[in-house]
Amino acid sequence: MISSFSVLCGLVLGAGLVLGLLTFAAPPRLGRRPAGRFWVSVWRRVRRWWRRGLLATAVASGVWWFSGWPVAGLAAVAAVLGLPVLLAPAGPRDAIALQDALAVWTRRVGDLLASGAGGLHQALARSADTAPEPLTGALRRLADRLPGDRPERALRAFADELADPAVDEVVLALLLRVRSGGRGLVENLHALSAALNTRVAAQREIEADRAKPRTTVRTLVAITAVMAGGLLVFAHPYLAPFTSWEGQAVLAGVVGIFAGALWRMHRLSTAAPRSRYLGSRP
Repeated sequence: MISSFSVLCGLVLGAGLVLGLLTFAAPPRLGRRPAGRFWVSVWRRVRRWWRRGLLATAVASGVWWFSGWPVAGLAAVAAVLGLPVLLAPAGPRDAIALQDALAVWTRRVGDLLASGAGGLHQALARSADTAPEPLTGALRRLADRLPGDRPERALRAFADELADPAVDEVVLALLLRVRSGGRGLVENLHALSAALNTRVAAQREIEADRAKPRTTVRTLVAITAVMAGGLLVFAHPYLAPFTSWEGQAVLAGVVGIFAGALWRMHRLSTAAPRSRYLGSRP
Protein backbone atom coordinates (compact mmCIF):
# COMPACT_ATOMS: atom_id res chain seq x y z
CA MET A 1 0.00 0.00 0.00
CA ILE A 2 1.34 3.38 -0.98
CA SER A 3 1.94 5.63 2.01
CA SER A 4 0.89 9.25 2.19
CA PHE A 5 4.57 10.20 2.42
CA SER A 6 5.29 8.59 -0.97
CA VAL A 7 2.31 10.36 -2.53
CA LEU A 8 3.46 13.71 -1.13
CA CYS A 9 7.00 13.23 -2.44
CA GLY A 10 5.66 12.23 -5.85
CA LEU A 11 3.42 15.29 -6.05
CA VAL A 12 6.24 17.63 -5.05
CA LEU A 13 8.59 15.98 -7.53
CA GLY A 14 6.09 16.26 -10.40
CA ALA A 15 5.17 19.88 -9.57
CA GLY A 16 8.83 20.84 -9.32
CA LEU A 17 9.65 19.35 -12.73
CA VAL A 18 6.65 20.96 -14.46
CA LEU A 19 7.21 24.39 -12.96
CA GLY A 20 10.92 24.07 -13.64
CA LEU A 21 10.18 23.61 -17.34
CA LEU A 22 7.92 26.66 -17.30
CA THR A 23 10.72 28.85 -15.96
CA PHE A 24 12.64 28.33 -19.20
CA ALA A 25 10.15 30.61 -20.97
CA ALA A 26 11.66 33.76 -22.42
CA PRO A 27 11.27 36.96 -20.34
CA PRO A 28 8.84 39.58 -21.61
CA ARG A 29 10.10 42.18 -24.03
CA LEU A 30 9.67 45.49 -22.26
CA GLY A 31 11.52 47.78 -24.62
CA ARG A 32 14.62 49.86 -24.10
CA ARG A 33 13.30 52.29 -21.51
CA PRO A 34 15.07 52.28 -18.12
CA ALA A 35 12.01 50.87 -16.31
CA GLY A 36 11.65 48.12 -18.91
CA ARG A 37 15.29 47.11 -18.66
CA PHE A 38 15.08 47.11 -14.86
CA TRP A 39 12.13 44.72 -14.81
CA VAL A 40 13.76 42.44 -17.38
CA SER A 41 16.84 42.24 -15.13
CA VAL A 42 14.66 41.49 -12.09
CA TRP A 43 12.77 38.84 -14.05
CA ARG A 44 15.99 37.10 -15.07
CA ARG A 45 17.29 37.00 -11.48
CA VAL A 46 14.00 35.72 -10.09
CA ARG A 47 13.74 33.13 -12.85
CA ARG A 48 17.30 31.88 -12.21
CA TRP A 49 16.83 31.42 -8.47
CA TRP A 50 13.28 30.14 -8.89
CA ARG A 51 14.57 27.54 -11.32
CA ARG A 52 17.26 26.45 -8.89
CA GLY A 53 14.79 26.26 -6.02
CA LEU A 54 12.35 24.14 -8.00
CA LEU A 55 15.10 21.83 -9.18
CA ALA A 56 16.37 21.47 -5.60
CA THR A 57 12.85 20.69 -4.37
CA ALA A 58 12.29 18.09 -7.08
CA VAL A 59 15.67 16.40 -6.51
CA ALA A 60 15.29 16.44 -2.72
CA SER A 61 11.82 14.90 -2.94
CA GLY A 62 13.06 12.14 -5.22
CA VAL A 63 16.11 11.40 -3.02
CA TRP A 64 14.07 11.44 0.18
CA TRP A 65 11.40 9.19 -1.31
CA PHE A 66 13.93 6.72 -2.74
CA SER A 67 16.20 6.52 0.30
CA GLY A 68 13.77 7.28 3.12
CA TRP A 69 16.39 9.53 4.74
CA PRO A 70 15.44 13.15 5.50
CA VAL A 71 19.13 14.07 5.83
CA ALA A 72 19.70 12.83 2.27
CA GLY A 73 16.91 15.12 1.05
CA LEU A 74 18.44 18.11 2.81
CA ALA A 75 21.86 17.19 1.41
CA ALA A 76 20.35 17.09 -2.09
CA VAL A 77 18.95 20.60 -1.61
CA ALA A 78 22.35 21.86 -0.44
CA ALA A 79 24.06 20.14 -3.37
CA VAL A 80 21.79 21.64 -6.02
CA LEU A 81 22.00 25.14 -4.56
CA GLY A 82 25.60 25.14 -3.34
CA LEU A 83 27.70 23.03 -5.71
CA PRO A 84 27.42 25.45 -8.67
CA VAL A 85 28.61 28.27 -6.39
CA LEU A 86 31.47 26.26 -4.88
CA LEU A 87 32.71 24.36 -7.93
CA ALA A 88 31.87 26.75 -10.78
CA PRO A 89 31.74 30.28 -9.30
CA ALA A 90 30.49 32.91 -11.71
CA GLY A 91 32.00 35.85 -9.82
CA PRO A 92 35.51 35.70 -11.33
CA ARG A 93 34.15 35.18 -14.84
CA ASP A 94 31.75 38.10 -14.48
CA ALA A 95 34.53 40.34 -13.13
CA ILE A 96 36.81 39.47 -16.05
CA ALA A 97 34.02 40.07 -18.56
CA LEU A 98 33.20 43.41 -16.94
CA GLN A 99 36.81 44.60 -16.97
CA ASP A 100 37.26 43.46 -20.56
CA ALA A 101 34.18 45.44 -21.60
CA LEU A 102 35.36 48.39 -19.51
CA ALA A 103 38.69 48.46 -21.36
CA VAL A 104 36.88 48.57 -24.72
CA TRP A 105 34.49 51.30 -23.56
CA THR A 106 37.26 53.40 -21.99
CA ARG A 107 39.22 53.44 -25.25
CA ARG A 108 36.01 54.23 -27.14
CA VAL A 109 35.34 57.28 -24.95
CA GLY A 110 38.93 58.43 -25.40
CA ASP A 111 38.66 58.07 -29.17
CA LEU A 112 35.41 60.07 -29.22
CA LEU A 113 37.01 62.85 -27.18
CA ALA A 114 40.09 62.85 -29.40
CA SER A 115 37.96 63.18 -32.53
CA GLY A 116 36.57 66.50 -31.28
CA ALA A 117 32.99 65.47 -32.02
CA GLY A 118 31.79 66.94 -28.70
CA GLY A 119 32.44 67.25 -24.99
CA LEU A 120 32.44 64.67 -22.27
CA HIS A 121 28.63 64.50 -22.07
CA GLN A 122 28.29 63.84 -25.78
CA ALA A 123 31.06 61.23 -25.71
CA LEU A 124 29.43 59.34 -22.84
CA ALA A 125 26.02 59.44 -24.51
CA ARG A 126 27.37 58.24 -27.86
CA SER A 127 29.48 55.50 -26.29
CA ALA A 128 26.38 53.97 -24.67
CA ASP A 129 25.06 52.95 -28.10
CA THR A 130 28.12 50.81 -28.91
CA ALA A 131 29.12 49.65 -25.44
CA PRO A 132 29.80 45.93 -24.80
CA GLU A 133 27.03 43.89 -23.21
CA PRO A 134 28.06 43.93 -19.52
CA LEU A 135 28.03 47.74 -19.57
CA THR A 136 25.12 48.43 -21.90
CA GLY A 137 22.37 48.85 -19.32
CA ALA A 138 24.41 50.90 -16.85
CA LEU A 139 25.73 53.21 -19.58
CA ARG A 140 22.27 53.84 -21.00
CA ARG A 141 21.05 54.77 -17.55
CA LEU A 142 24.07 57.04 -17.17
CA ALA A 143 23.23 58.71 -20.49
CA ASP A 144 19.62 59.15 -19.32
CA ARG A 145 20.72 60.75 -16.03
CA LEU A 146 23.29 63.17 -17.46
CA PRO A 147 20.90 65.79 -18.94
CA GLY A 148 18.85 66.27 -15.76
CA ASP A 149 21.42 65.52 -13.05
CA ARG A 150 24.78 66.87 -12.07
CA PRO A 151 27.61 65.07 -13.93
CA GLU A 152 29.40 64.10 -10.71
CA ARG A 153 26.27 62.63 -9.17
CA ALA A 154 25.45 60.72 -12.37
CA LEU A 155 28.98 59.29 -12.61
CA ARG A 156 28.96 58.26 -8.96
CA ALA A 157 25.61 56.52 -9.46
CA PHE A 158 27.12 54.70 -12.44
CA ALA A 159 30.08 53.56 -10.30
CA ASP A 160 27.81 52.48 -7.44
CA GLU A 161 25.62 50.49 -9.79
CA LEU A 162 28.54 48.40 -11.07
CA ALA A 163 30.41 48.41 -7.70
CA ASP A 164 33.78 47.41 -9.12
CA PRO A 165 37.18 48.99 -8.30
CA ALA A 166 38.15 49.01 -11.99
CA VAL A 167 35.05 51.08 -12.77
CA ASP A 168 35.99 53.44 -9.94
CA GLU A 169 39.39 54.04 -11.57
CA VAL A 170 37.79 55.16 -14.82
CA VAL A 171 35.12 57.22 -13.04
CA LEU A 172 37.81 58.98 -10.99
CA ALA A 173 39.54 60.07 -14.18
CA LEU A 174 36.23 61.41 -15.51
CA LEU A 175 35.49 63.18 -12.21
CA LEU A 176 38.85 64.93 -12.32
CA ARG A 177 37.95 66.24 -15.77
CA VAL A 178 34.51 67.38 -14.55
CA ARG A 179 35.94 69.17 -11.52
CA SER A 180 39.18 70.63 -12.86
CA GLY A 181 38.80 70.60 -16.63
CA GLY A 182 41.96 70.87 -18.72
CA ARG A 183 43.58 68.42 -21.07
CA GLY A 184 45.12 64.99 -20.69
CA LEU A 185 41.92 62.98 -20.27
CA VAL A 186 42.32 61.19 -23.62
CA GLU A 187 45.83 60.00 -22.72
CA ASN A 188 44.65 58.91 -19.28
CA LEU A 189 41.73 56.93 -20.71
CA HIS A 190 43.95 55.19 -23.26
CA ALA A 191 46.46 54.34 -20.50
CA LEU A 192 43.66 52.97 -18.30
CA SER A 193 42.39 50.88 -21.20
CA ALA A 194 45.84 49.38 -21.78
CA ALA A 195 46.24 48.67 -18.05
CA LEU A 196 42.83 46.98 -17.94
CA ASN A 197 43.72 44.77 -20.91
CA THR A 198 46.93 43.70 -19.15
CA ARG A 199 45.03 42.98 -15.93
CA VAL A 200 42.38 40.96 -17.76
CA ALA A 201 45.04 38.82 -19.43
CA ALA A 202 46.70 38.13 -16.08
CA GLN A 203 43.38 37.29 -14.40
CA ARG A 204 42.49 34.86 -17.17
CA GLU A 205 45.75 33.00 -16.62
CA ILE A 206 45.11 32.89 -12.88
CA GLU A 207 41.58 31.56 -13.35
CA ALA A 208 42.89 28.92 -15.76
CA ASP A 209 45.25 27.70 -13.01
CA ARG A 210 42.47 27.77 -10.42
CA ALA A 211 40.21 25.75 -12.70
CA LYS A 212 42.49 22.68 -12.40
CA PRO A 213 41.82 21.90 -8.71
CA ARG A 214 38.14 22.70 -9.20
CA THR A 215 38.00 20.09 -11.97
CA THR A 216 39.62 17.55 -9.63
CA VAL A 217 37.09 18.31 -6.89
CA ARG A 218 34.20 18.05 -9.35
CA THR A 219 35.47 14.60 -10.34
CA LEU A 220 35.67 13.50 -6.69
CA VAL A 221 32.16 14.79 -6.00
CA ALA A 222 30.80 12.93 -9.04
CA ILE A 223 32.52 9.69 -7.99
CA THR A 224 31.14 10.05 -4.45
CA ALA A 225 27.61 10.67 -5.74
CA VAL A 226 27.77 7.68 -8.10
CA MET A 227 29.06 5.41 -5.32
CA ALA A 228 26.33 6.56 -2.92
CA GLY A 229 23.66 6.06 -5.58
CA GLY A 230 25.02 2.62 -6.44
CA LEU A 231 24.96 1.54 -2.80
CA LEU A 232 21.38 2.73 -2.47
CA VAL A 233 20.30 0.80 -5.55
CA PHE A 234 22.33 -2.40 -5.29
CA ALA A 235 23.25 -2.68 -1.61
CA HIS A 236 20.44 -0.99 0.27
CA PRO A 237 20.46 -3.52 3.17
CA TYR A 238 24.11 -2.62 3.78
CA LEU A 239 23.00 0.96 4.55
CA ALA A 240 20.16 -0.13 6.87
CA PRO A 241 21.85 1.31 10.02
CA PHE A 242 21.42 4.81 8.59
CA THR A 243 17.64 4.42 8.76
CA SER A 244 17.57 5.01 12.53
CA TRP A 245 17.77 8.44 14.12
CA GLU A 246 21.30 7.67 15.31
CA GLY A 247 22.28 6.76 11.77
CA GLN A 248 20.74 9.98 10.47
CA ALA A 249 22.80 11.95 13.00
CA VAL A 250 25.97 10.20 11.81
CA LEU A 251 25.01 10.84 8.19
CA ALA A 252 24.42 14.52 8.98
CA GLY A 253 27.91 14.72 10.49
CA VAL A 254 29.47 13.10 7.42
CA VAL A 255 27.61 15.44 5.07
CA GLY A 256 28.61 18.44 7.20
CA ILE A 257 32.31 17.49 7.10
CA PHE A 258 32.12 16.98 3.33
CA ALA A 259 30.38 20.33 2.83
CA GLY A 260 32.87 22.07 5.11
CA ALA A 261 35.79 20.69 3.10
CA LEU A 262 34.22 21.95 -0.14
CA TRP A 263 33.61 25.38 1.37
CA ARG A 264 37.20 25.57 2.62
CA MET A 265 38.49 24.66 -0.83
CA HIS A 266 36.31 27.37 -2.33
CA ARG A 267 37.66 29.96 0.11
CA LEU A 268 41.27 28.99 -0.59
CA SER A 269 40.80 29.23 -4.37
CA THR A 270 38.94 32.56 -4.30
CA ALA A 271 40.81 35.84 -4.14
CA ALA A 272 39.75 38.45 -1.60
CA PRO A 273 37.68 41.23 -3.18
CA ARG A 274 39.45 44.49 -3.86
CA SER A 275 38.36 47.58 -1.97
CA ARG A 276 36.56 50.27 -3.91
CA TYR A 277 37.96 53.77 -4.36
CA LEU A 278 34.56 55.47 -4.40
CA GLY A 279 31.84 55.07 -1.82
CA SER A 280 28.14 55.66 -2.21
CA ARG A 281 28.55 59.20 -0.81
CA PRO A 282 30.76 62.00 -2.17
